[in-house]
Amino acid sequence: MDFKSQIAEAIACARRGDWEGYAERFSAARDALLRHAAYGEDEGLKQQLDVLSAAAPRLDPEGCIAELEALAEALREPGAAPPAASAPPLDLRGLQPPEPIWRILGALERAPRTPLRVVLPHEPDPLYPMLRERGFRWSGTPRPDGGYELLIEQV
Repeated sequence: MDFKSQIAEAIACARRGDWEGYAERFSAARDALLRHAAYGEDEGLKQQLDVLSAAAPRLDPEGCIAELEALAEALREPGAAPPAASAPPLDLRGLQPPEPIWRILGALERAPRTPLRVVLPHEPDPLYPMLRERGFRWSGTPRPDGGYELLIEQV
């Protein structure tokens, strides 16, 4: 099984809450990626793998899934179509400031051409100038559950 399939299976395990399966698939994908010649010199990839290796998916499954999806997006061949199913929004309501902003900016840095949907506890006014100076546009709307959903895209 190639590393891309292993990452996809790790995401599926995380969505099911199968943490043993997640750990096995992620570990296999990580090892395969680090051995892969094309990615062996990519410090950004190594750093992203280190972050995922240190993650606590049981405590933050949404964040872990988002990181894995960003990794899968970064490994997608240029010009290849994105996965057919759009990812659910990244729910950042349970995090303390400034962690949601850091997560958003990190996800955008890893996959700037991929639209990012996030759910926050309220409208993120401090985030907007940061998005603007990085070349992103956004649209948002209040949610019936009291949160705020934001769609962020590269200009």
